[in-house]
Amino acid sequence: MGFRAVLPIISGIIPFGAVMGSSFSEARLSFFEAMLMNTTVYAGAAQLATVDLMKLDAAVFVVVTTGLIINLRFLLYSAAMAPYVHDSSPLVKFLCAFTLTDQSYATMSANQDKFETNTEAVNFYLGTAFCMILVWDLAVIAGFVFGNFAPSSWSLDYAVPLSFVALLIPTLKNKTYVAVALFSSIFSLILHELPLRTGLMTTALLAMALSWFIVTRKKT
Repeated sequence: MGFRAVLPIISGIIPFGAVMGSSFSEARLSFFEAMLMNTTVYAGAAQLATVDLMKLDAAVFVVVTTGLIINLRFLLYSAAMAPYVHDSSPLVKFLCAFTLTDQSYATMSANQDKFETNTEAVNFYLGTAFCMILVWDLAVIAGFVFGNFAPSSWSLDYAVPLSFVALLIPTLKNKTYVAVALFSSIFSLILHELPLRTGLMTTALLAMALSWFIVTRKKT
């Protein structure tokens, strides 16, 4: 069920993976090194940023810190996922944590009303995660072997942000969700130039504060 649910947004993953694979090749990483990083890190945005820094011979500290900062958003996803996996085995918790992506989390969040038990939610999530890993790895391998095989005239770079828009739309279920989404959009632009790419995390924290304010105000 989760495998099928995430398929509509896979179109944005294929060109992203191809660009990632091509970047590995341009950085002169061996196939083994590229796949090792792709498997152990498994975070497209962080991988792309850190590989670009590696090509510029940036210091190891800068590379690692950049990757960690970009991935800070997963702390928020993990907190939201925690109630679902609370009673799961350590192995299932590890798999859910390791495979956590924007796409898998957003697909699960958009379908959370359909789950009657935490087990159903976890199984659904693991289905989305398996689909994501399969498509991502195949796209990265293709990009590494063949380069960025799509003509530049196709402008497939736009497929990546468009895929995130596709993740957002199904979650806008009422005025509160729309208000928080608009707030986040505006502040992400305002705070975009913050150092060390902390604008996204700051915006997320501000959006959480706004959500908390709205919810508590409705209860009073």
